[in-house]
Amino acid sequence: MQGPAVHYNIGVAAYRGGDFKRADLAFREVAKTAAMAALAYYNLGLVALKQDDEKAARGWFERAAREASDERLATLAARRLEEMAVAPAADPWSIYARGGVGHDDNVALRSESIDIPGSGDGDTFAELLVAGSYSFAPLWRADAAAGLLRYSSLDEFDQTTLSLGAALRIPFDSGYVELGGYATQLSLGGDVYERSAAAVVRAARTFAQRGTARALLRVSSIDGEGDFSGLSGARSELALQYEWGWNSMNFVAHGRAEINDSDDEAFASHWYELGGEARWALTPLWSVNAGAFWRRTRHPAQETLPAWSDRRVDFQVEAIRTLWKNAQVSVRYEHERNESPVESYDYARGRVAASIEIWR
Repeated sequence: MQGPAVHYNIGVAAYRGGDFKRADLAFREVAKTAAMAALAYYNLGLVALKQDDEKAARGWFERAAREASDERLATLAARRLEEMAVAPAADPWSIYARGGVGHDDNVALRSESIDIPGSGDGDTFAELLVAGSYSFAPLWRADAAAGLLRYSSLDEFDQTTLSLGAALRIPFDSGYVELGGYATQLSLGGDVYERSAAAVVRAARTFAQRGTARALLRVSSIDGEGDFSGLSGARSELALQYEWGWNSMNFVAHGRAEINDSDDEAFASHWYELGGEARWALTPLWSVNAGAFWRRTRHPAQETLPAWSDRRVDFQVEAIRTLWKNAQVSVRYEHERNESPVESYDYARGRVAASIEIWR
């Protein structure tokens, strides 16, 4: 059964169950039927409010009020617009946190046949990521993030990430452009090995009933520290992504490329990546993600070794359970295979992790 009434009832059930992403997909499907479009627009406005997207909600309510042939529906939409006009300002703070534990069966990402510390060794780990933003002035935002990865035995691979920056968002109809600057510090085994300063441009645009396109350009100046001083140089990254939905499915296709022009060719690399992800909402509370990507990495020529290219394939599958509106738990498995003509870089890796995520 694929009639608009079926999708409307699915949308209502998902909305009441707290699965607002699924509700949004269902009501967008209803909107394709002209006789029910205004009702779908009104409900899409309600969904957008639950997702704290006041701009989108206003747009949907305006369409419902303008196109409704039912006077009661037009009145409801107009009333929502009046309430939003006097609504208090949104909280300027937002925060995201993720914590988890897992097991990595090849921590060093090196062939088991190579006799260097960590090659082919597995270990359990714990990870924590906290990121926050504060919006100030009409369009400005300050961002900060910290990440920790700790292994139970192979502590020389423990990692710490710190990031601080600011961004200016310039909105336009159905999208935005964002300009930002960020400083980042990375540590390995307790020692800082990289500091960087980056200029970032982000852009996004939503196409009515078709999906959302996103793009990112990041240009960084890298300062390598200690044994990793050869990392110093410039790094450029370009990423493109397109997301769309169909019934209870969400799809993402992406492409990325990065150029690392390090002072020491041992650290230099050029790579590009193509991948995709699918998310299936099994119920209002349960969903499944599956994704895969392929990456080719080229390493510039070195004095003792000719240039070589690696080919890497990564598969991921994840089960997610919504706890409440702003929290979920997940179990994720990843398998990675890197094929390289250089023996130490020819490896396989499996990783499983259980995480809890909270945001506001």
